[in-house]
Amino acid sequence: MSWKHDNAQAKRRWIGPLGRYDLITEGIIAMLVIAVLVVGLAILFGAPLVPAVSFQSWAQADANDFVKTTLAELAGTSGSATYGPPYNNGTDNVQSLGPLSPQAWVGVRMPVNPPQDFVIAPLTAYAPLNRELQNALQQWNSAEALQRQRWSLNAISSTVNLQGVKVALTGQGDTGPIPTLLSAMLALAQSGALDSQSINAPGNTYSMNYSKALLYQADGNYLGDIATYYHLQGNQWGMMNQIGSWPGQPWLWSYTMWYNLPPWSNVGTDILATAMFGLVMLVVFFLPFIPGLRSLPRGLRLYRLAWRPYYKKYGREPAA
Repeated sequence: MSWKHDNAQAKRRWIGPLGRYDLITEGIIAMLVIAVLVVGLAILFGAPLVPAVSFQSWAQADANDFVKTTLAELAGTSGSATYGPPYNNGTDNVQSLGPLSPQAWVGVRMPVNPPQDFVIAPLTAYAPLNRELQNALQQWNSAEALQRQRWSLNAISSTVNLQGVKVALTGQGDTGPIPTLLSAMLALAQSGALDSQSINAPGNTYSMNYSKALLYQADGNYLGDIATYYHLQGNQWGMMNQIGSWPGQPWLWSYTMWYNLPPWSNVGTDILATAMFGLVMLVVFFLPFIPGLRSLPRGLRLYRLAWRPYYKKYGREPAA
């Protein structure tokens, strides 16, 4: 058979049996059935209510991780500080596929300066309430870049000791005002004051832009440990997972599979996963034009299974 013959068959006028169909009644019944199923499945498989990770919960649950992450932000050595476009001019996370690097083409579209945005700016807003912090900020801001670098390197190589919200750095070199800055940041975070516009969007209390706060939290281990616990990491099929027993978003398998199947999982870059997903979508889009693949339904004839009960009941030829 050819496609012309199939088209001719499909255009034939229907002369088989007819029946009445009440669309409104069927629609109401379908809505009620779906509502019962949604409520029932939500009760059986609904995701637990897990509170969002905040600076306060992070600093209270793992103060040591918060302090070390804040020190990396201040020193400019964190993942956010060295990330690259679209946040800054770093190169640590610039991805490319051969000569193609859309990330570099876009450039810095969302400027993020972790030492200033994550640490100095919030402390500056809090400084009028703390004389010791004012002196520490003045010492930091008036120091030359080379001196700040020395303090930071000495602080990173030191041991962090915590006594409440008091941070002490035990090491050989001078750390300048850094212990005072870290102590103030820990106090801000544990009190909940850091979960405000001071990080997310200065001067805009009602901002919904959490990019900077998420970058800050992602630089530490606390947020990643929670994601691992709930199987939400990329190498755990996390993109299509859901917290709890519900299976999540299965329609995302065609994208997240490239993070988990070798040999692509050995590379594990976003640009590679996007490229492979785009290739799959192109095959699906152009399926009617690809010889061989477009003929699979006609060759497999699976449609006969669906129509077999009909032909068994009414026969292959319409009644005269």
